[in-house]
Amino acid sequence: MGVTISSKRYSCDVGYGGFNRFRNAVAEKTSDKFYKHYLRLSNSDVVFLSGEERKVFFKKYDDDTIKFVERNEVTEEVANFLFQSDCGGKIDRKQARQIYELIKECDDNIVFGYIGRKDCAKMADMKNIFSDKTKVEWN
Repeated sequence: MGVTISSKRYSCDVGYGGFNRFRNAVAEKTSDKFYKHYLRLSNSDVVFLSGEERKVFFKKYDDDTIKFVERNEVTEEVANFLFQSDCGGKIDRKQARQIYELIKECDDNIVFGYIGRKDCAKMADMKNIFSDKTKVEWN
């Protein structure tokens, strides 16, 4: 089980951990402050929140996210990609182009796919997908 990311002409398979690493790489290219904010979601203290405490945390987190967008530390389009479900989502051509602009200078050999597979997904594959001038979907 994993995530298949595809554009019109390209696709690749990654695990949920690989997809998370890719989205972390995208977030890292926005701004240092937003990147730290985004990483908070992976903190075990947050993952295991429940009930009212969880509601309060995410209300503040969402408010802070809106402020990052308002200050242009991340675009609304990139934030939309980062916060969609791992299990299925899509972005339009404009959003894909913005993500490509963030990752285009990244090392092509960063691995996100399944190690040991001949077609192990790398940053070069992500660049192909996000520069394909089409929508991008994952499921």
